[in-house]
Amino acid sequence: MIPRSSCLLLSLLFLLAGHAPALAGRAEREAEADAFFAAPIVRWSLRLSETAMAGLRDSPRDYVPAELTVGGRTYQGVGVHLKGSAGSKRSVDDRPALTLNFDRFNKGQRVFGLEKVHLNNSVQDPTYINDNLASRVYRAAGIPATRATHALVEMNGVDHGIYVVKEAYDENYLKRHFPQEIGRHGNLYDGGFIRDVDRNLEKDAGDGPDDFSDLQPLREATTSPLAVRRQLFDKALDVDRFLTFMAIQMTLDDWDGYVRNRNNYRVYVPRNGPAIFLPSGMDQLLRHSQAPIRDTYMGRVSTALMAMPRERLLFRDRMRSLGSNVLSETWLLQQMTEIMDRLDAAEAPSRKRSAAFVSDRSGNASRLRQRLQVVRRELASWPDPLPPWPVGKRLGLAESNWSPYVQTGKADCTVTNDPDGKVVYHIQAHERVTRATIRSSLTLPGGSYRFSGRARCEGVDPVKDDLGVGVGVRLTGVTGTGHIEGTQAWTLLTHDFELGEDGPVELIIELRGHSGQAWFDLGSLAIESR
Repeated sequence: MIPRSSCLLLSLLFLLAGHAPALAGRAEREAEADAFFAAPIVRWSLRLSETAMAGLRDSPRDYVPAELTVGGRTYQGVGVHLKGSAGSKRSVDDRPALTLNFDRFNKGQRVFGLEKVHLNNSVQDPTYINDNLASRVYRAAGIPATRATHALVEMNGVDHGIYVVKEAYDENYLKRHFPQEIGRHGNLYDGGFIRDVDRNLEKDAGDGPDDFSDLQPLREATTSPLAVRRQLFDKALDVDRFLTFMAIQMTLDDWDGYVRNRNNYRVYVPRNGPAIFLPSGMDQLLRHSQAPIRDTYMGRVSTALMAMPRERLLFRDRMRSLGSNVLSETWLLQQMTEIMDRLDAAEAPSRKRSAAFVSDRSGNASRLRQRLQVVRRELASWPDPLPPWPVGKRLGLAESNWSPYVQTGKADCTVTNDPDGKVVYHIQAHERVTRATIRSSLTLPGGSYRFSGRARCEGVDPVKDDLGVGVGVRLTGVTGTGHIEGTQAWTLLTHDFELGEDGPVELIIELRGHSGQAWFDLGSLAIESR
């Protein structure tokens, strides 16, 4: 009898042998694609029939057949449709951005080893450099962005000049970068136009679930309490790669990416692993040299991560470490120079006919240097965090500097002794719509906290608004979560809150009412870490 382990080994060998021709063919295609992205710029000549042109006028996103001549060969049955959104969308009779699917009407056809590419008109990047530069940075930093190069594009005899060529996020991309399970990839999602992960994204490729259930762990992590958030993120997200993803976008001022605009991104969710964010549409770089590197996040994932003190520190340190290699001025200028050299070697006549083309070496380098100078300055001034409070640490607030402030109406706020001997803060409302507060400020390290204190009241006719109702405790600008009104005996009031980073907080005890009075036990007021 053959041992079970030997049977398994033989089965694996037979499986690999069955895939051997496909694997060999894939390797050849990969080598051809690698050579294409490293080679000089070539001309792509497209021929579309009048029927195909009319089709693109009527339904720009539907594929039509075209003929392509490139690299000395002509290909038939190439699928073409228009691409682009708000800023880059152009009609087929203008200078359109295009998607080319080489086997759409001719199955198995490949061009330079590729099945699908995008030809971007770069109308939002007159330098034609950004997409290529960012792609190099991400891949050097371990984020598998799609590769980029350039092409001279001609369509029906009209010279459209320089285009940016981007390989597609598709099944072939998944097989190349995530080969762990043959035929069992997860889902690759397209973020679309300003859509976040709380919405059902468009599925680009993969064979994972079709009900978006694989996005649910990521959604839950973004809305979870700080106390359990990192644990949930560790399961739902490749946090290490995401911090790198964030660092690149913030350093290069990619204001139209996921981190700052919930735009131009992909999410790959493997079947057996955490989600990985990928960049797309990286043409909006280095426009605002003074843009801050902190607290301008809009993406749900980036916002939720940066609300955790430890992750903020990891992000700061990731930006510093990348700034010494793939985001260093020396390395970035070297990549920029290589890209511009390739552009300068393209055909001069086409360059001149492309009005949007700009080869401004000094301007590109100047913008990059200015941006990196701002980033270095902000990183240098980003302080080390305060020591975190251990869970359960309690700070009494009786000796804090409490100051009364009557926002509306009229009230008395005095320190006195309760009949049972407690030192209390007494608030008496004397006018309708009285909002009387007593405040104290202190600086806390980032973390989760509970502000609590005991209070009682008599005859409180409450005022209710967006910040609170009746007698309560809370933070400035934050809606209170617990209150009492009418006539109530001593009651413990609590307000839970979270700080994403070290900073001051202003604590409030208050009476919001048309009439009545309240007493707060100063000895019971406290902050406790959770």
